[in-house]
Order: sequence, then C-alpha cells, then structure tokens
Amino acid sequence: MSSEGSTHLLDLPLAAILRHLSVRDLLRCSEACRTLYEAAQDEAVWHEKARERYPPATVRLGEAYASWKELVADDNAEQAALFLPLAGASCLYKFNRPDYWFQCLLLGLEWHRAQQEFRLYFEARGETDLRHPSASSVGYTVHRGGGGGADDRRRLQERLQQLQARRQQLLLDLAAAEAADALNTAAQVQHQLVRNATQQQQVEAALGQQQEPHFADLLTVVRPAGQRLIEDTEGHKLGYLTFDSLDRISLLLDELPDSYASKQAALEQGVDLIFCYANPIPVMPHGGLVDYAPCTIASLPPGGSLVELFKRQGRYVVPEQLYQELEAEGPAARRARWEHVPPALLQRQPPWLV
Repeated sequence: MSSEGSTHLLDLPLAAILRHLSVRDLLRCSEACRTLYEAAQDEAVWHEKARERYPPATVRLGEAYASWKELVADDNAEQAALFLPLAGASCLYKFNRPDYWFQCLLLGLEWHRAQQEFRLYFEARGETDLRHPSASSVGYTVHRGGGGGADDRRRLQERLQQLQARRQQLLLDLAAAEAADALNTAAQVQHQLVRNATQQQQVEAALGQQQEPHFADLLTVVRPAGQRLIEDTEGHKLGYLTFDSLDRISLLLDELPDSYASKQAALEQGVDLIFCYANPIPVMPHGGLVDYAPCTIASLPPGGSLVELFKRQGRYVVPEQLYQELEAEGPAARRARWEHVPPALLQRQPPWLV
C-alpha cells in the first residue's frame, strides 16, 4: 500500500515500470507473457530508452527506422557511431632528435557499424619531410602483456624525452665552460654527456624491444581504405584514416588453421590492435623493420570483441563529431596537444610547431 503523498512502484502503469529496465531486460521480459509483451510495445518506453542512450541528433525516425523499438533493438547502428578515445597513444619516430623530430598522436577510433567502417583520428607533426599517412597500417598481434603495456611505454617515452632535453642543456653547459676556459667543469660535463648517451641507448633499446612488431605474433595486417584530412601540409597532417572490417578478429581466428603459429597463443592470451604510422607492418619474416614505433589501439582479452570494448570504454557519438570539432578548434587547442614534447623542440627557430 502506498503512503499518503507518495506513489508505490506497483501503483504505476506497467509501461512506466518497464522504462526502468535495461534494454536487454526489456527485450527479455516482453517474451515472458502477453501482458508484458503488450506493455513492451509502448513506443513511449522505447523512445525514452533511445533518449537515454544516444546523442539527441541521432534519435530520429525516418528512412532508417520506422519505430523507436526498431531503433533501440538495432542499437541505432544506422545513425549513431561508437567512439573510443585514445588519449596518450602515439607513434614516435625511432630516430628522433631535438633537431629532427616526428610524432603521430592518436585521438580516437570511430566505428560506423552500418558501413563496417572505422575512422582512426590522428595528428602527425614533424619536419618538412614528414611522410604521408596513407602508408600507415594496423595489425592484430598476440597480446604479450608483461612489460609491454601502454603505461610502461609511456613512461619510457617520457624518460627518453627527459634525457634528450638534459643532453641539450649539457651541450649548452659544455659550450659555456669551454668559452670560459673552465677545463675542470668542461671535463665534468663531458663525463655527464657520456653517461647521458648510455642512458638514452638503454631506454631506446627497451622501447624498441617492446614496440617492434614480431612476425611470429602477427595475425593480420590492414591497410587504409581511404582518408580525410583537415591539414595536409609539410610537417603537419590532421584528420582520419578509414579501415574496413577491424571487428572481424574472432572470425579470422576461427578461419586460421590450428597449425598457424600464433593462433593458439591468441586464443589463450588475447590480441592487441596496433597502429604504425607511415609504415606497412611487415607481413614476411624478413620484411624489414618499421621506423615508427607502433602503438596499441586496443587490447582484447581471450574471447573478447571490439564491440564489447567500445561499449565498456567508449561512447555513442554523432558520426564525424570529432572531425567537426577538430575543424573548428583554434591554435591554442592544437598547441596544447603538443605540450609534452621536449622544451628544446618548442624553442626551435624557425618554429617546429606551426
């Protein structure tokens, strides 16, 4: 019995109660009995669910969907895209120096499920000979875990940048000591430079060991199907690359023969989706090394799928929403994305960041 001035849940119309269920439970309960089935046909229930889940601009009926229930049951795949943020993911040129620097930042992965198209948003900066993104590639490899996680790679990259900045300062100190004829100070700085070089070699070796794609772990490689760029100038590329069928890794594993070297390892350990800027990932044992360090876009546990990852870590967006945001952003926002690079790089003349 409801108390005075309040309404008990059981006093509400059945359709109002059903609005509190998840979509999965709502679909299930409609199969339980005729009463629930009829209540679950109420379009107001499904309209409310659509408004809860999807961006307002994608909640509409028309050519794609004739009813709200149809729209929600299809997860609005025709009108809403799934978006996975990729903050912190980047491909560094392996031979970077403060006076010769390249890096590609990954900004997000957008999935248009109706077209089975993936749009990988990125911004690449470098010298005037920065290569075009059309030579890039993505690949699925066996997940190795251990010391190769994204956090470990990021720490190594930050450490390398610190050492490179330290080297620049030491070179300035050495020049000042030699100009002042301070022999003892110059000798001390030279010793520090040798130590700095050794430390850089150690960090670079650790990064290379983590980031070099191993042929034995490779499951498949996909090249871009297209691109759309906002910036396409010397030293600066901004936009997205399109890829097809990245979600079909489970089908690929099913189709691979059991004798395939990496199949069993992938089934037991899961798989990583990796990206390499301006390089086709080698598909032969002696296909050559890549000169940009690949980065991990996503890690799927054994039996996991991309759609589960997008639903867990991503969100629904209006198709090409990030493209429109990047197109409209000002110089300050673009500069803020590159505040992590060595200070000496930002102080170069002529400016590296333009």
